[in-house]
Amino acid sequence: MTDNSSKEKFEQRDFEKPGFLFRFCLSVIHPLISGPRLYSPFVEGLELEGSERVLEFGCGNGVLTVYLAKALDKGGTVVGVDTSSYMTERAMTRLKGHSNARIMKGDIRSLGLEPESFDLVTFIHVLHDIAPGKRQSTMDTLSCLLAPGGRLCLMEPVSSFHGIPEEKIRSIANDAGLRVTETVPMGRRVKISCVK
Repeated sequence: MTDNSSKEKFEQRDFEKPGFLFRFCLSVIHPLISGPRLYSPFVEGLELEGSERVLEFGCGNGVLTVYLAKALDKGGTVVGVDTSSYMTERAMTRLKGHSNARIMKGDIRSLGLEPESFDLVTFIHVLHDIAPGKRQSTMDTLSCLLAPGGRLCLMEPVSSFHGIPEEKIRSIANDAGLRVTETVPMGRRVKISCVK
């Protein structure tokens, strides 16, 4: 099932040539504020053992990837994927010194990653930046990459002016063969956990 019939307003962002304000937010505000306030509690809530194989989808400039790499301290690994050269270059710089992390650039649907090769797939504020007609095939790919019993944990904005309705996110996950196990409303965003 595709979401081509969706009537939601969608504007593709340009992550290859971001403007000054966006670059400033990414390089200064994002690491200093989003890291401790959003990413650290998100990673703690994942209750990682430290040996998991984690895929961070839409890794951006790698701030969350660093938190994941630090938590995977018992042989675990994290692979960050993003479509933007601008973002992946910054993520690679940020992750120097983290031998358990690597960054890949490209569309997750065509990177050729091994099916069932991850215990956890995670992403924050990514799905709403994917064109509506590509969301289902993207979630299908993420589900395919999860090992049996693997988890997918996401956080997305759900406000009407910026985000996707919670019910739509749940529907996309269910249609990808994922069972939603927890939904936590968080103001203008929602955290959803699924299992394969």
